[in-house]
Amino acid sequence: MSWATVVSIVVFCLVMGYDGQSTDSERLPDDTEPLLYVLRVEPNLETENASFAGTVDITIEGKTTTSTITLNSKDLVLHEITVKDENTGRVIDVKSWSYANDREQVMISMDGHVLATRRYTIRIRFEGILRDDGMGFFKCGYETELDGKKWIAATQLQTTQARSTFPCYDEPHFRTPFNISIKVKKNEIALSNMPVSDTIYVDDMLADGSIKYNSKKWVHFVQTPSMPTCSVTLFVGEFEQFDKNHLGAINVYSHLGRLYQIEYMTKAAPDILGAMENYTDIPYSMPELNLLALPILGLEQVDNNWGLTTYREKTLFVDMKTSSKAIMSAKTAVGHAVANQWFGNLVTPAQWDFAWLNKGLATYLEYFVTATVEPEWRLEHFFIVDQQRPAMDYDRTQKRPLTSPAIKPGDVIYNVANKLSGQKAAAIMMMLNDWVGEKAFKRAINIYLTHNQHTAVEPEKLWNAFDNALFDLTKSGLNDNNVRTVMSTWTEQAGYPVVNVMKKGKSLVLTQKRFLSGFTESNDKSKWFVRLSYTTNKEKNFDTKSAPTVWLNPSVNETVIPIDDDVEWYIFNIQSTGFYRVNYTEDNWLSLIKQLNDSHEAIHVLNRAQLIDDSFNLAKAGLLNYKIPMSFTDYLKKENDIIPWFTAMDSLNYVLNRMRSFKNALEDVEAFVSKLALTAFEMITCKLVAEQKNPQYPTNIGWNTFSTWACKFNNRIIYQSTTVPEYYRRWKNGEEIPADIKDAVFCVGARHSQGSKSVERLLHLYNTTKTYSERSSVINALPCAEIQTLLTLLKLIMEDKCPIEPSDYDDFFNALSSTSNGITAMNYFLNENFTHLVNNVTNGRNIATTIFSNLVTKVTTTSEISNLMKTVYRSKVPVEYSDILIPVFQSEVMDNGKWYDNGSPEAIWEYINPVLSKQLPLNPPEPTPQSTSEDNSSASTRLHNYAIIFQILALSVPVKLLVNII
Repeated sequence: MSWATVVSIVVFCLVMGYDGQSTDSERLPDDTEPLLYVLRVEPNLETENASFAGTVDITIEGKTTTSTITLNSKDLVLHEITVKDENTGRVIDVKSWSYANDREQVMISMDGHVLATRRYTIRIRFEGILRDDGMGFFKCGYETELDGKKWIAATQLQTTQARSTFPCYDEPHFRTPFNISIKVKKNEIALSNMPVSDTIYVDDMLADGSIKYNSKKWVHFVQTPSMPTCSVTLFVGEFEQFDKNHLGAINVYSHLGRLYQIEYMTKAAPDILGAMENYTDIPYSMPELNLLALPILGLEQVDNNWGLTTYREKTLFVDMKTSSKAIMSAKTAVGHAVANQWFGNLVTPAQWDFAWLNKGLATYLEYFVTATVEPEWRLEHFFIVDQQRPAMDYDRTQKRPLTSPAIKPGDVIYNVANKLSGQKAAAIMMMLNDWVGEKAFKRAINIYLTHNQHTAVEPEKLWNAFDNALFDLTKSGLNDNNVRTVMSTWTEQAGYPVVNVMKKGKSLVLTQKRFLSGFTESNDKSKWFVRLSYTTNKEKNFDTKSAPTVWLNPSVNETVIPIDDDVEWYIFNIQSTGFYRVNYTEDNWLSLIKQLNDSHEAIHVLNRAQLIDDSFNLAKAGLLNYKIPMSFTDYLKKENDIIPWFTAMDSLNYVLNRMRSFKNALEDVEAFVSKLALTAFEMITCKLVAEQKNPQYPTNIGWNTFSTWACKFNNRIIYQSTTVPEYYRRWKNGEEIPADIKDAVFCVGARHSQGSKSVERLLHLYNTTKTYSERSSVINALPCAEIQTLLTLLKLIMEDKCPIEPSDYDDFFNALSSTSNGITAMNYFLNENFTHLVNNVTNGRNIATTIFSNLVTKVTTTSEISNLMKTVYRSKVPVEYSDILIPVFQSEVMDNGKWYDNGSPEAIWEYINPVLSKQLPLNPPEPTPQSTSEDNSSASTRLHNYAIIFQILALSVPVKLLVNII
């Protein structure tokens, strides 16, 4: 079919008004508001379909006269509803109640009216099924050595899952106190947000009518402060508290067989809590803080509720076999949860549109407050690697500003968007800290929390606090503006700028434009307030407090600053504190490259990483010739700091993956990147690990990362050296080896030692070890195995027999996308099994979506993209599911097609092998194992055609109309 026909169909659909959009759940009406909840819950874990039942009394006040009360309720059965006038005690007859499932609401119709300013109590008896996906009110199990499998029940109510646990006003601005009671078996414990106030033992009537005396108990908790429904936490199970004799403000719980793995966090958490109190200058407001390690948890690694924070076990557990990165992640996760006690619980965003308020501040402080407890961990630098740069990479295509209508948790993109909006908000908080200074920043945080505690707020409250702090300390605003005016350009419009710097005579001319991933000119007119810090080769002043600065205003097209004639180079964005990219003219880029080659330490380590990251991303977007970023790699042989290497690794991995489409060039590119990976490995092994008697965590994390990177290239020097193969020999002989080398050692085993037998040994370790870090090392090593071995593992998912546990699937698929073998295996598996996976496998939609999202950023060859197209458009799956996939992920394929058309492959190969690049064409790749034929068109042309297809499909053409076309 011709392109004209396809375009005609698109136009027809647009004319007919099809927009493919799903509406957000509607808000509750503003005619009543809750004042108090009395919640009684009894979970039943003994039946096959584990369930829960309960009652909730909601004291409400009328705001306008109404005969209908509307609440949120989802997946609950409501058995009995009464409404009582609190002033007279009179019961108002309830005629009926009905459900609006699309809005997740229940409407209670009364034979009478709720009057304005009058108080009433709604009593609802309800029941539901305990879920098994770690969301809402859920159950999960764990194995014990003596008693077999044990079951627990717990909640994860962020963001709108409270409504699936009890009927309620499930919007964050409705803050109310809760009186919570949980009925449990005699040998179980119950936990909630507050300490236990009373325990009453009761009898239990069995199915045969007999009575088991005092076999159960009602556990009643102290009334909570006012809080939103999403902060409610419930737990039931046979868990134990670590070190009962050491009672204090923080208690850590786990099941009996794993208590030793929470000892580290039990000792570490009080320091973090104290550091957060010192930073905010506001004491922790709850009687205690309980940390709870669960086998599974829903969308995130941590559920940051008030007084009782739940974690996935693999996030919190630490023992002698845990890697340095896992220990650092565990401690920062506790830091995040502690920060959320203030940001998100003490003060709550008024709507989920402003969720970035608490997510951003908590993410920022998890690094920078924990850094005061662990100053040698370089968490300020890891913040750039872990948070800022991933947020910038995501935000180059993002169409949603931070403040925008909330995405429904059921949407495919919710988890990614939720996480990355928190990363961007955190990066913006770091930038704001740099602009106002640490003293003013801390003062503003204190004002914000003090004036707004126990309330729900909009962003203006935060910006007002900064205005007050700045006035108190400096008697001035931010660039002669109020903070809201400046910061709204960062929170109320999508994306971020690229600042272009051009030297003209004795001046530098600065302009800004939105940085986008595409290669074509955009009509986007977004502009930001940006305070640019800078230095030159003459000053080399990389101190963020004293380096000169200049403001870019949205209303000004060009900003000019004077500069000396003899300046050789200049750098903007000192220590990479700003959420923007900088592009220079070629002469300045080349001068910076020369400086790095001559004396790289003259430039701050964060700016060395920034130069690599900015240049590669500018080239990726078609704004810079690839010869510039590729030239930055020359100096890396001298680089002995891990931070620039992290940036270089990610950038080069992208280049290598893109070049898989060009068979003639691939071998040269792979050899080039492999050599750099070996350089990083030798640097970290010989210069840092070997020379330090007790290597610090950053060194060990680098050792783990770069040894694994080198091993995944099948580099002969790695396998012939004494380090990694020797460690593998020791491990096979039953010796314990350092946790930070296990990823690389296991990769060696998966790739080179007796094939499938070695993989079987690794999987046995995965299923027997009690150390989550060791399990993670196995998962990270599996992509080093052969394609057929990986396919076998993937196919076992279809039979529910995969040795990898479902809770680790996301990590497994992410790991597979790091190697060519893993990409090929996932592509073939998804193409062959997509329909059955989505329609028949437990949690199949989430599995398919995760694999698809990994593949769409990594598929390169024409056959891979062809398979991916067929996967979605020729599969017999629900249309609404297929409709979601393309708009979410199409931009990556479009960008990749443009990347090829822009001449990027030729520029890269010309740098790596200038002689061959002029002699041989960049031929299309050979067919992949799952493809039977390829036409004779060039790889770039075919990929560009696929990009056009995706662009058209992004216009929300109904999949039904295109299944037969594609």
